[in-house]
Amino acid sequence: MRADPTLTPAFWQTLCGNPEPSSREKFLYLTIDEFSRLGPGGFSHAVIARRLGVTVAMINHYFGSRNGLISEAAFMVYSDYIDALNQATQDAPKNPVARLEAWIRRQISFAVAVAGWAVVLNYPTLSLENPVEFAALFRSRMSALFNVNMARLGQLILDLKAGAVSPGEITVDNVDVDAYMSNVKLVSLASSVGMATLGAAVWAAGSHAPSAESPEAKKFGDFVITEHVQNIIRLVQTSDVTA
Repeated sequence: MRADPTLTPAFWQTLCGNPEPSSREKFLYLTIDEFSRLGPGGFSHAVIARRLGVTVAMINHYFGSRNGLISEAAFMVYSDYIDALNQATQDAPKNPVARLEAWIRRQISFAVAVAGWAVVLNYPTLSLENPVEFAALFRSRMSALFNVNMARLGQLILDLKAGAVSPGEITVDNVDVDAYMSNVKLVSLASSVGMATLGAAVWAAGSHAPSAESPEAKKFGDFVITEHVQNIIRLVQTSDVTA
């Protein structure tokens, strides 16, 4: 069986930054790419195997099952997402408003780039053949990353309220989840920011059925997103997070 001739070293360099990934990595990166564009309805693990010039049995060899492949790819996407949000804030101008806006906008742009994964990450029970297997393999690690992300968001909010950027960086190794969870107002506000941003990300990444064919919705799409981001920031600016 011949591999897809378009899967050249240049292709892999563009896709994952490595011109010669391992066979196992090729499955993961190609799955991430195909799933991003096609979603669970259009994705075919058999097509992935065929493009790589191997049998479907190799998926079982490396990942245990089709679901195992999708589950690990989903974890990689989520890890990349958390890293992307953090990098966006690090690259932003060193003022609290710009950093929070960078976090919000990067969540939206990341969702657009990997649109097909939104279904798996938000609705694993509906989109995966074996969500129990997914939870057993990756839920604890994804929860740890979620806690870090929410702590970072909480600190971005505190920085905006204080008018100054705090030193240091929150990581998996140093995050103090209890310190943030002890402030109920901060948790509530961070959750509102996260949910409002997620809603915008899902809307921007997908084809919202009621508005997809609306010329008015298309015309004002970018404007609405920009205003939504500013509304979120104004919410933070006017909210009380005093513990």
